[in-house]
Amino acid sequence: MATKSGMGYDETDKKLSSRINVHGQLAEKDIDPWILQLANVKKGENILDVGCGNGKQVVSFGKVLDNTGELVASDVSAELLGNAKEKAEENKFTNVKFVEQDMDDPFDFKDEYFDLISCCFTIYYSNNPKKLIKEFYRLLKPGGRLFIAGPSPKNTFDFWNLHEKVSNKSVPEKALVRRVRIEKELIPLVKKYFTDVKIEIFDNAIHFKTTDQLIDYYTSSLLFKESYSNEEEKDQIIERMRKEVDDEIEKNSEFLIKKQVYGVIGVKK
Repeated sequence: MATKSGMGYDETDKKLSSRINVHGQLAEKDIDPWILQLANVKKGENILDVGCGNGKQVVSFGKVLDNTGELVASDVSAELLGNAKEKAEENKFTNVKFVEQDMDDPFDFKDEYFDLISCCFTIYYSNNPKKLIKEFYRLLKPGGRLFIAGPSPKNTFDFWNLHEKVSNKSVPEKALVRRVRIEKELIPLVKKYFTDVKIEIFDNAIHFKTTDQLIDYYTSSLLFKESYSNEEEKDQIIERMRKEVDDEIEKNSEFLIKKQVYGVIGVKK
């Protein structure tokens, strides 16, 4: 994540790690090989990872670079940057630079510095996507690539339906906006400023085998934080959800949540 925006950015390492671990343990597929293939990451490149979070893509990109080129990882959260730096040190990466940066502010790099800019599960928090896309264009070399990844409007409908059923509340407006921003705002902007634009969809599913797994996932989400105002209400919702999920798992041996992600890659003219 990479901005203190009006779109609801609020992340900690504990919450983010919890969700990443769920995907690693319970999801059908690993998204990282898909990202590497679509972004066409190559040794020797200069890469900017915008909204690096606690370092998931830093590790993935760093292994491909193998201490060649330069990897710049930026995030607005000092806590998450610290965790990403620890991962880089554990992997003995020597070519990574960490920058505490709100992505809505100008980046302190010269024009045409990067071969690849990656913005995974971040850009829909921007206050000004058009300004940000133009900044990315400035930073990329001619022929450089911009890669963004984020939810499609079909992402996690099972999860949101469960939320609405147990809470008797609609999904918060900010969450609804974030879910459609890739399709409604970002893809048109990438097509406007970049050429050879390619769009792919990554379908995945998370198979929750226990109720505790799903509740941990829910309570670590921004959807949970944005929906409830006090601890008593949160406790009541968790108990309702526990009953609902218990019944589903007893009936079908799992609770299935389908995920759908857009990957968008464009080339600077």
